[in-house]
Amino acid sequence: MGTRPCKQRRARLTAGALLALQISLIAPASHDAAAADAPRSSTAATTSVRASVPVSAIRPAGARTAVTETYDADVLATARSPYRQETAPRTETATRTETKTRAETKTKTKAGAGAGAEAGTTSRTEAAASSHPIQPIRIGHVQATQQLRKAGLRWKSSGGCTDRSVRTCTSLEAVRAATVTDVIALKQRSGCPVVVTGGTEVGHAPGRYSHHRGYKLDIKPNDCINRYITREHVLDGIRGDGAPLYRDSGTVYARESDHWDILFR
Repeated sequence: MGTRPCKQRRARLTAGALLALQISLIAPASHDAAAADAPRSSTAATTSVRASVPVSAIRPAGARTAVTETYDADVLATARSPYRQETAPRTETATRTETKTRAETKTKTKAGAGAGAEAGTTSRTEAAASSHPIQPIRIGHVQATQQLRKAGLRWKSSGGCTDRSVRTCTSLEAVRAATVTDVIALKQRSGCPVVVTGGTEVGHAPGRYSHHRGYKLDIKPNDCINRYITREHVLDGIRGDGAPLYRDSGTVYARESDHWDILFR
């Protein structure tokens, strides 16, 4: 009777010690497990929160800005591309039209400037020609007489000389080449004999279209040439010295007492 209570006390103390030991061993393990489970619970909680909250609300501000800018740029590119396709041909057409218009305007301007320059050049040329007339081609006595002889014409000098400074001579020195050509043509048209008796020598009336300047020649009268001149040319008045004038375009025939005084122009 006396030992049973002691055994029971000892058994309770042993059981209590074992329980305390078990608790001391279990408490750290529980703390570690709790610590290990804590992130999972936080992640789960965060996941659940994210599931209930919109993505844009939990997305970082910097990331949202970057995504928004990229998205906006794509949207703008997509939205503008159709307008670019429609407006590009119009812009090109307008550019071509404007370029063509400018080219035509430039061409007209150049044409107008060229016409003005040509007109100015012509005016200047005419002015220069009027102020500086083209000098006629002149030939020497020997060359002139050779041409006359070759065409069947003759020349005669009352003084038997060719000195231009002597009035009784017949000289063709410095005569216009056109004058020689015209007197040859007169012989060919008329079919009459033509004899030159006066040329560029002194003793004739002065003037711009004078003997001395090579515009006039005297020829010897004969029935053939007299008839041809008076019939084929128009009587154009009487000269101051009484000589009848016959005109054929630029050629004027004056019938003097002993010769025909002919002006070739």
